[in-house]
Amino acid sequence: MRHNYIQYNSPQFRLLSDNQIEELHLATLQILERTGVTFHCQEAIDILGEAGADVSNPKRVKIPSHLVEQALRTAPKTITLYTREGEPAIVLNGTTGSHFGAFPDTHNYLDPYIGRQRKCYVEDIADMARLIDALPNMEWSFTGSSHLTIPPAIADKVTVLQLILNSSKPIIPEINDVSSLKEMIDLCSIVAGGEEQLRRKPFFGASA
Repeated sequence: MRHNYIQYNSPQFRLLSDNQIEELHLATLQILERTGVTFHCQEAIDILGEAGADVSNPKRVKIPSHLVEQALRTAPKTITLYTREGEPAIVLNGTTGSHFGAFPDTHNYLDPYIGRQRKCYVEDIADMARLIDALPNMEWSFTGSSHLTIPPAIADKVTVLQLILNSSKPIIPEINDVSSLKEMIDLCSIVAGGEEQLRRKPFFGASA
């Protein structure tokens, strides 16, 4: 058997060997189990406690190694995001390389017609969504959650709507709270033809 030998089908960049990665993993398991981690969400603490974590000190939840290992074993090994038409767009499995996306909404916008920077408006988000949709090297869209020209209560939903209307590529928005997430899921479910269809071929992810 050959040692310290790695062969890939595509160019790869690695800073750590498999042994070093394993050492880091074991160290994180030790920290989670012995030192613990702080949670600011009581619901998360309750769920972890029911699963077997040590929540005797709510300010420092200790998660046994076997819970982490079980989660890793049962988590999907491959996640596929689809286009709005239901075609595979991104396959995440640890071997397909990096997938680049773009940010269509921002506080400031460099207007290509006047050559000056100004505030970003809804129509600019729509233009950027169409540009991302046309660029073959951009595979998905990431959205922010704050804007200078859109009311904060609806800013994230407005951006998601513009992406749905102007691009077929997967959307991964930043989530402010649970209610916003539910509203976005409802919106995307309508587009997909129902929540079950969205689950089967998701074009929507989330960054929390």
